[in-house]
Amino acid sequence: MIKLYDLVGKDNLSFSPYCWRIKYLLNYKNIPYQIIPTTFTARIKNNFFGESRLPTILDNNEKISDSFVIAKYIEKKYFDHSSILISSSNIDSITFINNWADTFLNKSIVQRILNDISFHLDEDDRDYFITSRTNRFGEHPRDYQAKNLLIINNEFLQNCKFLNIHLSDRTFILGDKISYADLILAGSFLWGEKVSTNTRIDDMFEHLLKWKEEIKNIFEN
Repeated sequence: MIKLYDLVGKDNLSFSPYCWRIKYLLNYKNIPYQIIPTTFTARIKNNFFGESRLPTILDNNEKISDSFVIAKYIEKKYFDHSSILISSSNIDSITFINNWADTFLNKSIVQRILNDISFHLDEDDRDYFITSRTNRFGEHPRDYQAKNLLIINNEFLQNCKFLNIHLSDRTFILGDKISYADLILAGSFLWGEKVSTNTRIDDMFEHLLKWKEEIKNIFEN
């Protein structure tokens, strides 16, 4: 059985967008797996990970990291015609969405939730998170988030607008069928929802909200 090392916070809250991409994928394909809850500091202290980040999977003693690498591995090894989400015909489009989400959507989300994340971490993880993110962003997460929340025409709003337009003539990101591209974006939006109220999608983005409800229904059923 696949072991999935999943980033968690306080009370085992699972919030990582990258980990959710893989959980969505495994659930969609009905592949059994075991979750190994792993905190920020637990990963750093465990030599098993080395430079690997989360998610990391262990499958028959093969360790694989990076969500996109993991997704392609799972699709190839556990190939099933009835649940194809990554194929030769859509890999270029999915690669684009993966890079766009990592570069633009996730950036716009972290601008609105960075400090809120710290409230969902245990003390050791909170200290690590605040120090590491202060170094990364050049200011305390509290100040970074507060500054960005003051921007009215913010990047998150612009990204929602872009996706809403894109989804105005299609059910899913790449057309009429669900693909891994949908799971990438669903993981990002869920990340925001798990830790904050600052990434609520405005009601005016009806196509994006309809897509989001469609994804929710697929995984609830």
